[in-house]
Amino acid sequence: MADLLNDRAAALATNSADWHDLHEELDRWAHMNRAATLWWRDDDAATATPALDRLLALADGTPLALAAIPAAASPTLAAAISARTAGGGGAVTVLQHGWAHANHAPDGSRKMELGTHRPTAAVLAELSAGCAKLADLCGAAFRAVLTPPWNRIADAVAARLGDIGFRGLSTLGPRRAAEPSPGVVQVNVHADLIDWRQGRRFAGTGTALGRIVAHLAARRTGAADPAEPTGILTHHLVQDEATDRFVARLLAATRARGGAGVRWVTVDEAFGLAP
Repeated sequence: MADLLNDRAAALATNSADWHDLHEELDRWAHMNRAATLWWRDDDAATATPALDRLLALADGTPLALAAIPAAASPTLAAAISARTAGGGGAVTVLQHGWAHANHAPDGSRKMELGTHRPTAAVLAELSAGCAKLADLCGAAFRAVLTPPWNRIADAVAARLGDIGFRGLSTLGPRRAAEPSPGVVQVNVHADLIDWRQGRRFAGTGTALGRIVAHLAARRTGAADPAEPTGILTHHLVQDEATDRFVARLLAATRARGGAGVRWVTVDEAFGLAP
């Protein structure tokens, strides 16, 4: 039976699922007296924009982690978050999205800011400066969790994150280890809702749900780390109405279950950070 479930999870990862598949999977968690944990990361925040305001309104109480680009971050970002949370908008936290979202890889290679194309000391110095800037701008909303641009980071850089004060790392796909370096917890995202190769538009309901259901099933059956929350990834600056509608329906569908088989968690819960 486990092999069959794993085969189905693998199929859904590359094919599609529907809302019935999602509810069936969450029912399985509920029947085991377990709650599938979900978390939400949105990349490329920098300043207050109408797109950011729409995202914050869409969250409406659901924990949301904004991965902000330090080099471009402005005080308006913190102001937008404060205005929304002051009105009861729920837990909104800020993570660090590299330094400047600049590609340093040579032409023809996969884009990468935090690679070995420069001295590791220089990369770490930028990250440290970015951490200090976001902590100053965002105060209590900031968490020392790094989300590398393009979800790529060299092992040599990752191994040193704890030395410069980071406590978390988030990339894409099932994590290989809960702690890639001492004192640094890794919690990834697993369902990017944007199709970057087809005009930066919504990946589609079937694809998005397939990615979510596949990771949930893999966790439940032990094919992936059961303790890693399933991460949803959005990008508010390129998000279209179809993406917004999907997120709204996903939030409504999970909330309607009243905690049966599913629960959205904060960054503090996901990464085991002290409040």
